[in-house]
Amino acid sequence: MPSLEQMFERQQVLADFGDFALRSQDLQEVLQEACRLVARALGTEFAKVLELQDDGKTALVRAGVGWGPAIVGKATLQLNERSSEAFALNHGKPVITQNIEAEERFEFPHFMREHGVISIANVPVFLHGGKAYGLLQVDHTKPQMFDEHDIEFLRTYATILGPVIDRLEKVHDLTKALERNEQLMRELQHRVKNNIAVIRSLLEMRARNASSEEARQDLRAVGERVETLRLVHERLYLGSHLDSLELRDYLSGLLDGLAKLHEHELVEISMAADIAVVTVSAEEAIAVGLIVNEFVTNSLKYAFDGREGEIRISAEPLAQDRLRLRLSDTGKGMPAAGGTAGRGTGTGMQIIRGLCRQLGAEADWTSSGGTTLTVEFAISEA
Repeated sequence: MPSLEQMFERQQVLADFGDFALRSQDLQEVLQEACRLVARALGTEFAKVLELQDDGKTALVRAGVGWGPAIVGKATLQLNERSSEAFALNHGKPVITQNIEAEERFEFPHFMREHGVISIANVPVFLHGGKAYGLLQVDHTKPQMFDEHDIEFLRTYATILGPVIDRLEKVHDLTKALERNEQLMRELQHRVKNNIAVIRSLLEMRARNASSEEARQDLRAVGERVETLRLVHERLYLGSHLDSLELRDYLSGLLDGLAKLHEHELVEISMAADIAVVTVSAEEAIAVGLIVNEFVTNSLKYAFDGREGEIRISAEPLAQDRLRLRLSDTGKGMPAAGGTAGRGTGTGMQIIRGLCRQLGAEADWTSSGGTTLTVEFAISEA
């Protein structure tokens, strides 16, 4: 029977292992620590975790302490009718060998004899649902009189270890599945981005060959909207998240693109942006980008009549996870009746109203010293 000091040590080992297992997400690290602690608790020179392999006939020394460098992670044991490990797994209970030299029931691997092992205690480790994971095994170079208290401690230890392994294996599987899904999603984003670029090129080609200036302008307007979509998918593909992106970088890239597309109109007109660092969902980014595209394009075409002016774009976070997008120009403003005359055919403004509804917002137009559009909406949780 263990002494009071030994019993306290074993309780401390169980507590230490439980605490370590809660903090670690690395299965190999947990198994190695399990071996170190169980050897300390029982005063054995060796300990190891044996992992049942897919063939059901072999077990890998997955983790261990006291063994040479060629054993842990490399050595395997055959699980057959002469194996104490197979017996323990098949019967679901510990198997004790006090002296392998006197043992007639089982055969033992050469590497254990080479390390001078004399006594062995095997305890099976089971996962959720009773599925066998492998064994926890302690080994000593002396005939070790493992008693019922030692066995109960090992059983308790294995009972704790099983659910820990089960959890970490599921975490590993979920992580691998997530990585695979992210890879597939990035491939999809890349293909979508390329397909959008092809559509944009086709629109440009049709615009160049259009028979009228009106058709040419309409095709180019559609092309600019398509470019806004392409930019979103490019940012998603290059970013660290597949469903959200940083608004300032995205809008800055969009405005640079619009500046290049309208470089002739921008000779007398400047653009200024004040965009906060905020993350929005892909859907919100598309809607905001299209709103910016429509406003800037309409302002450049219809607001200034060849005069000097400025277009300003700002985005600032508000309380309760809301965002205020404000677009303004110093052009001639909207008609007093609030109609769309002087701002093109009204298609752009219809698109803006539809995009605002998509964001759960209203388009707030004012016309004083130019035209201002204010849109406030709730940002989705990333």
